[in-house]
Amino acid sequence: MKKRETLWMRYVDFEKIKDMLHLVYENNGKLRAGTLEQLAIERGILIKRENGKPLTHSPRYHYRKVMEGLGLVEVKEKFYRIPEDKRVREFRELTSFKKSLSPEAKEILRVLIVRNTYCREHFFDVFMEENTYILEDLRKEGEYIIVETKSMREPPAGKKMEQKKNNENIHKKKKVGTVILKSPSWKTIELKTQDEIHAIYWGVRLWALELEITNEILISFAEGRIIYPVNPNFSDEILTNHLLNKIKADNSDSEWVVLHIPTFIKEVALSKRFSVNKIKEFLFGLKTKYPLLTMFIPSSTMFIDIKTPFEKQDSAIRGSYLYEEGKGYISHLRINKRIEREVMI
Repeated sequence: MKKRETLWMRYVDFEKIKDMLHLVYENNGKLRAGTLEQLAIERGILIKRENGKPLTHSPRYHYRKVMEGLGLVEVKEKFYRIPEDKRVREFRELTSFKKSLSPEAKEILRVLIVRNTYCREHFFDVFMEENTYILEDLRKEGEYIIVETKSMREPPAGKKMEQKKNNENIHKKKKVGTVILKSPSWKTIELKTQDEIHAIYWGVRLWALELEITNEILISFAEGRIIYPVNPNFSDEILTNHLLNKIKADNSDSEWVVLHIPTFIKEVALSKRFSVNKIKEFLFGLKTKYPLLTMFIPSSTMFIDIKTPFEKQDSAIRGSYLYEEGKGYISHLRINKRIEREVMI
């Protein structure tokens, strides 16, 4: 068999994928590529949200190829059909045209993506020591990885006045340099070609992030983007215990302990595998429940943004901080040691 030279994975909106699947089901075995695309445009699927205009040829093509690649549809004699697959049938039965994906339907998508040979070989395998795994194994045993880009391997600019020019140059070249996915323990995957970078870094990686198969942390440019498998079984009790242990470890005479929020989020994310949003919800809940024993300390965006020379990474860096309306970004949590007596587990 001739080796496939082009990877089919690209960033897609899985709500659109779901709606296109229903179009195929309604016209099982009757639609060719062109008629499927045209019907999807007429039904308001393959259109741009900002202006309602049809998507161009390339994204329409990729929507079809992602459906084929994940096994949601099959093509026989150039006509699209629904395959005889238990998972696909369950997915179709759990979804409705133009209605948001349910948690159960999203879980089926996660299973289909993680079991896909191309997605495993080029992305998920780097998280696992063995290559025989399913979604549940990835969640329980997967290790975090670090993303290394070409710009991280380049020496930093010597003069601040050159930063804008360097940023512009790197921005132009950023998709050319190799992207390396590195596990601290066992594997490295190098994305060298445009095809690999578009398919994996801007495709599968973003699928995994949006479907919460994985989550990401970017504390600083020097450290790099950290990606880890998400444990969906969040526990307030486990997180409370972790927080209390940190408070007990403080031997100072002060009755207050100050925690750096991005560091706390990183520690919990990598040790417990909880999603960043769940950790943030826990901290907001703590502040609401114990307003006299907790205090948020804000930080300026200027101070946060100096942690990376790239404007496009600013939002990712800020994602490690809490955000409170009226106060802005929160960098530290000041917590009174008396909370140990108040918290009932």
